Amino acid sequence: MNKFIKEQIDKLKPSATLAINEESNRLKKSGKKIYKFGFGQSPFPIPESIVSALKTNANKHTYLPMQGLEELRSAIANYLNKNNNNNFNKEDILVGPGTKELMFLLQIVFQGEVLLSAPSWVSYLPQALIAKNKVHWIQTTSDTNWFPTAEQLENKIKSIKNKNLLLFINSPNNPSGTVCKNLQEIAAVAKKKRISSTFRRNIFAINF
Repeated sequence: MNKFIKEQIDKLKPSATLAINEESNRLKKSGKKIYKFGFGQSPFPIPESIVSALKTNANKHTYLPMQGLEELRSAIANYLNKNNNNNFNKEDILVGPGTKELMFLLQIVFQGEVLLSAPSWVSYLPQALIAKNKVHWIQTTSDTNWFPTAEQLENKIKSIKNKNLLLFINSPNNPSGTVCKNLQEIAAVAKKKRISSTFRRNIFAINF
């Protein structure tokens, strides 16, 4: 173990997706024909409206509020209140540079243990290891569309003594690509058992 590196960091393995990407790039440079399925970078061009907005606002370099741009947080709160019958205000909203960082921060501050379905996105487990959160796996199959059933989730919760649990749901699922069709059933169990849940669709997380 490197004496300058924390134990949980020293034990981490390279990201599987990044390792696949680097290996496929190496094979491609050697002249082999490669079909890449390992790296989820968007192949689509950035919309011109976004490029134009970035150019227009490139001169704005002042620090924003810690929770994110106030106007954006207000717009998010209004959207959630209108579409999901919530009662949020801008102080309840936290804006970050991406869901990966926000979920990592959530794991760091969370006092409890983590529920993950197998298979799941490769970053969830390393984030839990860094944050020293114990992970409990829920095995899924093609018969369950690669998502845990409500019954599986409830049984897993009953088997764990720790009452503070954090459940990660990724839809469309990474790595299977399937869309969660039983989210309401999962949400009902999460609400009933009062566990914190994050539903990731590359946009936001919600807590029950």
